Amino acid sequence: MDSPKSGSSQNKLLMWYKVRELESKGLNKTQIGYELGLHRGTVRKYLKMSLEEFLQSQAYQRNFIHKLERYEEYVSTSLELHPYLSSSQIYDWLREQYSDFPEVNTKTVYNFVKYVRAKYKIPKEKVDCVRQYEKIEETVYGEYAQVDFGEYWMKREDERRVKVYFFVMVLCRSRKKFIYFSRTPFTSDLAIYAHELAFSYYGGKPKKIIYDQDKVFIHGENLGDVILTKVFQRYLTGEHFESIFCRKSDPESKGKVENVVKYVKYNFLRGRIFNSIEKTNEEGIAWLKRTANGLVHNGTKLVPDEVFKEEQKHLMPYYGIPMFPARKIEEYCVRKDNTILYHGNFYSVPTGTHENRYTKIWVNENEDFLELYNKETGKQIARHKTCNDKGQFIVDRNHRRKPLPNREEIENKTINYLGRDCLAITWLDNLYKDKPRYYKSNLNYLNKNIEFITSDTLHKAFEICLDKGVYNAKDLINLCDRLSKRKIVVSENSIVNNLPEAALQIPKKTNINNYKTIFE
Repeated sequence: MDSPKSGSSQNKLLMWYKVRELESKGLNKTQIGYELGLHRGTVRKYLKMSLEEFLQSQAYQRNFIHKLERYEEYVSTSLELHPYLSSSQIYDWLREQYSDFPEVNTKTVYNFVKYVRAKYKIPKEKVDCVRQYEKIEETVYGEYAQVDFGEYWMKREDERRVKVYFFVMVLCRSRKKFIYFSRTPFTSDLAIYAHELAFSYYGGKPKKIIYDQDKVFIHGENLGDVILTKVFQRYLTGEHFESIFCRKSDPESKGKVENVVKYVKYNFLRGRIFNSIEKTNEEGIAWLKRTANGLVHNGTKLVPDEVFKEEQKHLMPYYGIPMFPARKIEEYCVRKDNTILYHGNFYSVPTGTHENRYTKIWVNENEDFLELYNKETGKQIARHKTCNDKGQFIVDRNHRRKPLPNREEIENKTINYLGRDCLAITWLDNLYKDKPRYYKSNLNYLNKNIEFITSDTLHKAFEICLDKGVYNAKDLINLCDRLSKRKIVVSENSIVNNLPEAALQIPKKTNINNYKTIFE
């Protein structure tokens, strides 16, 4: 039996009556659900509700529409532009855009967004999630924090995209979060600065911090022992928290901050217009207070800011003042010869990096190395040992164009292709003696054009060229073309068919005496 659509209140009321009717006929919940096309849980809910309770629930749903109807245009426009937005992100945007937004719970906004999607037929873009998690016991107050990095492409007003990089720290017990955005990739110095900002934001430091094996912090791993960068090692010496590094490719070991990175991308950054990095950081702090730390956490069912009031008491004190690093990533112009001039020395970049006189890259001096980054993608394109002298050229041979094959390589390739024909070898020797400066050019031309020439034709051509003393690859190939045309054998019938009509006529017989009269 086809069920009427339950989108309107009238249809839902009709459904409630039908459920009651079928129950009175002795059908169980599963049978009723199958008959009406309803979920068994919906059938159970309808059976538990009296008529008065049912009508009251419908009145509640109509109430949220009335309460938020002045925001309908904004919500529908936002969903049309960004159909992937979640109701929680819409909730945050409404609170950000409207200072007088009413105090409503997230469920109310969820229902309203659902209503707007149905009314304007805006389906939500779904994202498949395959990662699995399991719930573990909560940690001690002030004991652990987790740190991670993320990056995201944002749109500007002119529709151009810019890449932003961000640092995330989250206290494991309260789930209180901190984020810091940068236009340049994070270095050890910049990451330390982000730590200091986080400690200042929390008003204290956790006892232990869990990290990924990121190159910002470590050089490498030696069978479980991590080798820290000099900058980060020096920083830890003056601090009192313990650093813990996860194994590679093990996101589950710091799942709290992994979720926060995703949360920042898809609840805060997605759909937001980039104006400046300062503005983004300002908006990020407001978002933390308003949403990320101010709303009920889905996992703990508690508000992070409320739990933090207790956790803050257990944090180690912080007395420092965040200072922006003196050494930071700087922009350098790429020269025409695909090098950069850095502190009096020339450092190579991959050939083709230079596009025009405005081509720039990011340069970071890390430890004893110079790291060069693509400004658009943030990808590291070169890494050189820092030179302390002046006027030196530091080059990575992998950056240069692949050298052209030498004479011997081209010669061997040609001879192998010709099947080591004696006439061919003799011709090549004479070619080298006759035109040594143009020998490679002739070989290259020969290699490009002998692919479709038969060995017999080539053999004959070499024979003729040796006889005539012709040592030029173009002349050789032209001779091969003429020889190939001579070898085209056409059947007798095809020759007759292609002759002109006059040639097919049989001439009349003449008497020899007729010619005698002519000569006389």
